[in-house]
Amino acid sequence: MTMTHHARLNLIMVATIGSLLLFLYFKPQSQGNPEYSIASNSAETVQSVRIVRPQQEITLKRLNDHWYLTTPLHARANEEKIRRILEILQAKSQQRFPLTDLGRFGLERPNVLLTIDDTQFGFGGFAPTTNQQYVAAGDHVHLIAPRYALALPGSVNDLIDSRLLSPSETPVKFELPHFAAEFHHPDWRVTLQRSDHVVTETALKDWIQLWQTASAAELILVSQLGSDFVETGMLKIGLQDGQQIDLKILHNAVSIVLVRADEEIGYQFPLDTGRHLLDPATLAQAETES
Repeated sequence: MTMTHHARLNLIMVATIGSLLLFLYFKPQSQGNPEYSIASNSAETVQSVRIVRPQQEITLKRLNDHWYLTTPLHARANEEKIRRILEILQAKSQQRFPLTDLGRFGLERPNVLLTIDDTQFGFGGFAPTTNQQYVAAGDHVHLIAPRYALALPGSVNDLIDSRLLSPSETPVKFELPHFAAEFHHPDWRVTLQRSDHVVTETALKDWIQLWQTASAAELILVSQLGSDFVETGMLKIGLQDGQQIDLKILHNAVSIVLVRADEEIGYQFPLDTGRHLLDPATLAQAETES
């Protein structure tokens, strides 16, 4: 049987479509835009962080799996904020350039230098079309999201842990000017109190919880405490690991500041919160009034 002209065209069309389908099926998948890791460090192994801005330097060290500020002062660091800073180690860029002609990227004098262990990042200007930031790392300049620079603190106060006690600091004894309590498993026992009031068991339990969760409304460097603050005593906290925390108690007309002797930081509280921290009987009174 002789194949007609239309039949031949149909056969050619079917063969062409089949070949195209086979090509598409076996064609290697497109990889899209390449991504470049800007660092090889692991956040879990980092031991030090240094942040340098004009006229400001902050250094941090990891000790016993906890972060501490070491410059310009010694204090416990906010672990969540450190975690955000270290997120840059997982950053990837889709554009990178040789580490040359730094003025083009605003990197002749970087806005801020971040050093994580031995890896340094210099933060420069922004790309006008994408609003991504130029960051020097290793032998390249990368374009990455600006959120990594926003994670860096504007001042040292931004990195200080505002909690009076860290989760690893478990209190077992309190000594205040007119009150003392000590933990004897399974209960807390009052060993000293003023004769004009009695601390209830519920108030004592609430008071211990308040100490374990208290966060300062504001942090003040000791060198910046005003002359209106008057020191009124000392408070001692014995910890489960045998260590002791000493705190100076300072008052002014509107707040109470507790200064940890092992740091250079004043933890400022409104008068009501401060009074509750210094006297569990005020919590007992609040229970009665409610």
